Amino acid sequence: MPLIALEEHFAWDPASVGNPVATWLKSHDPVAHQRLYDRGTLRLEQMDAAGIDFQIMSLFDPGVQEEGDVATAIDLARGANDELAESVRSNPGRFGGFATLATQDPDAAADELERAVTDLGLVGALINGHCQGRYLDDPPYEALFERAEALAAPIYLHPTTPHPAVMEAWFKPYVAEGLHLASWGFAAEAGTHVLRLIYSGLFDKFPGLQMIIGHLGEMLPFAAYRIDRYYGLGGDSTRSLRRLPSEYLLTNFHVTTSGNFCPPAFACTLEVMGADRVMFSVDYPMDDNADGANFLSSFPMEDGDRRNVASENAIRLFGDRLPRHLGG
Repeated sequence: MPLIALEEHFAWDPASVGNPVATWLKSHDPVAHQRLYDRGTLRLEQMDAAGIDFQIMSLFDPGVQEEGDVATAIDLARGANDELAESVRSNPGRFGGFATLATQDPDAAADELERAVTDLGLVGALINGHCQGRYLDDPPYEALFERAEALAAPIYLHPTTPHPAVMEAWFKPYVAEGLHLASWGFAAEAGTHVLRLIYSGLFDKFPGLQMIIGHLGEMLPFAAYRIDRYYGLGGDSTRSLRRLPSEYLLTNFHVTTSGNFCPPAFACTLEVMGADRVMFSVDYPMDDNADGANFLSSFPMEDGDRRNVASENAIRLFGDRLPRHLGG
């Protein structure tokens, strides 16, 4: 049974220069910092130690999405994708990659997605949430999603720091404690972003579009019942979805185990999403490969479900963009 991990990060300068998390790691956890910048021997050693056969890499949050100059962001995205593609070409049996996109320019992002998938051989793209306060339900992004659907290229929606207004209203008194980060703010931000996409009608327009979210679904499986029950309660709306919101989770989203190795949360996610919509991930190097692999291997579940989560769902999703020895 192959083991495929697909929310696994790397840093690359110049795009990652000044990244606050990378800067913190350099001072407080130099081993994790070294792992973050490595795309070769050290990364492979960590994969082998945990029994991970294949890793799909992505540029560390926020990628290029905080760059203020649009032309610079576009150039950085191209450079990062060229670098990543070179790492994949150097070891195609072990590495794949998600493209970085400069979502400051939706049309340029669509073009770069197509270049990354068709010319560079990357498997899709990873987008780090909102771009300087602009969310992906903004109508100009429909061109990007239309392209993704046409290419059958999944989009991984990764969390980022919450919107500045939310930071001010919710998190400002507790920034030192990290409430705005992975403990709570990331999931609240990403889960809300997913619901904005669903409520906008995006998946009625592009029913074949496939997206991925991490951390056992950014709290959405736990909340799915109430989301459906109270959809439309706010009053008259010009929008009307064809289905209940949670149904789009089951047809247009996969969720991963990245960084959330909690058995009760995993059980909830499997119950709501089904084992054919859950995929293994670690969130390397913020989390440990061995911890993730041991979590999956020890969780009580049917062997067929474990195979689905370990690799078979990813093989079905990415198809021949994965190497043949994995079954792609």
